[in-house]
Order: sequence, then C-alpha cells, then structure tokens
Amino acid sequence: MAQLTCSRCGAEGEALESAPLPGEIGEKVLAQTCRNCWKEWLGNQVKLINEYRMSPVNPEHFNFLLKEMRTFLKLDG
Repeated sequence: MAQLTCSRCGAEGEALESAPLPGEIGEKVLAQTCRNCWKEWLGNQVKLINEYRMSPVNPEHFNFLLKEMRTFLKLDG
C-alpha cells in the first residue's frame, strides 16, 4: 500500500486507494490525506449533515461540506 505524509495529522500513513471525489479536490485529498484522517472526516461529515439537516445533493450544502472538509483535512494551507 502506498504511503504519504498526511496534511492533517502530519504522520506517515496509508494513502487512499482512489480519489474519493471527482476532479481536482479529489486528487488533492488522494495526494495529501491518510486513510485514518479520511475516516475521521467521514464521521465528522455525518455529524454536520445531521446537525444542520443538510442534503449533499443541494449545491449550497455540498459547497459548505467541501469547505469544511478542506479545513478539517488542512488542504488549503
């Protein structure tokens, strides 16, 4: 399994097998996020969806989730 240095936790960890999202953001997640941090994000995403009663198919909600994901995974810094 491929290894990488995760942008969120800073540790060397297993890379994801494939990009979890289409396009540039998916490639960024694939290149900079370990499996453990991605799993943590998925749990956090569920909490956000439930707490704010969001629908990921709503473009506003989806964009909010992408922004939160970038912050959570430290992809913009």
